[in-house]
Amino acid sequence: MPAYDYIIFDADHTVIDFDADERRAFRAAFRAAGIEPTADMVEACWRFSAENWAHHGLYNVHLPEIQARYHELYHIHVRDIMDFADGMYGLGEKKPVAARTFEEELSREAHPVENAPEVLAALAERYKLCIATNGLVFMQVGRLAALRPLICRTFISEEMGAIKPAPAFFRAMTDALGAPPSRCLMVGDSLGSDVAGANAAGMDCIWFDRRGEALPQGYRVKAVIAHLNELLDIL
Repeated sequence: MPAYDYIIFDADHTVIDFDADERRAFRAAFRAAGIEPTADMVEACWRFSAENWAHHGLYNVHLPEIQARYHELYHIHVRDIMDFADGMYGLGEKKPVAARTFEEELSREAHPVENAPEVLAALAERYKLCIATNGLVFMQVGRLAALRPLICRTFISEEMGAIKPAPAFFRAMTDALGAPPSRCLMVGDSLGSDVAGANAAGMDCIWFDRRGEALPQGYRVKAVIAHLNELLDIL
């Protein structure tokens, strides 16, 4: 494995667990509306969120039209979630406080992915660690708070005005670090944003393949891992 100065991690589904955080936010939102949520209610809202994300095309980060409207669509998506919860479970006049609580919970310290704090702490002794995430600033800053002592730079797409895999995102990131792509290694779970973006930028990458899928043709990776702690044997 080549020598690197920076290890750049994606955030959600790589070092922090968005699914666990969103379920926590749904529970808090219902309670703020005076409704004790059941597991089925939380799962129904979580499934709607995944379907609505796809409906707005937010998985299609390679498309120029999605790149141009990503953050606008993300805000619309969050509003849609509360509209769904209200329509299904009758939040009523408490809908505004439920919506505010949902957003506040999603900007709280995140659940880490298994072994993430320990792996990042070990790697931070030898590399400078960064986070590169597509997301909204008000959410991601708080969600990454626990990892902040281990991270030298955090790059949030809303702040940067570009999303992964756009070349502008990776160019702005390496310019800010003052490092060529060859001295950086990207680690992420998304082929479409993390791996594709790193490939286009001439940056090495490791694919965090949590589902045991085959690597599709057309993507170049230095390694494939199923658990974060495998990085300690590779790097």
